[in-house]
Amino acid sequence: MIDFYVMGTPVAMPRPRVVRTPSGKTRTYNTSKSTTYKQMIKIHAKNAMNKAHKHITERPLKVSITFVFAPPKSYTKKKLKAIEEGALYYTKKPDLDNLAKTILDACNNVVYRDDSQVVTLSLNKEYGHADHVKINIQEV
Repeated sequence: MIDFYVMGTPVAMPRPRVVRTPSGKTRTYNTSKSTTYKQMIKIHAKNAMNKAHKHITERPLKVSITFVFAPPKSYTKKKLKAIEEGALYYTKKPDLDNLAKTILDACNNVVYRDDSQVVTLSLNKEYGHADHVKINIQEV
């Protein structure tokens, strides 16, 4: 169905922040960083949908997401070689499930009606040359 990339450092979905207003009511909100990142995902998803001449689907979906992170400049040559050989995995924060939640929520009402339509989900975190996310969404 669609396949697209989003360049930049992936942002995980944070827990909603709760504040109490002067009137005593509580209000929840998300950080501006995550909101901005979700908007960027939406734009890339809309562009991919338009390019593929697709419309919002209500069918079951298979989603594959790969989060790619550049290794720190402080890594030794030995660690960089281990990354190239596939012996060193990206095991740092952010958590994989929180990263996926951002992508799946951003695609709501753009690619599909609701992320509950996703019946198969494949997630990976790995090292690469530049920070980005690869997203593939297929109808089942």
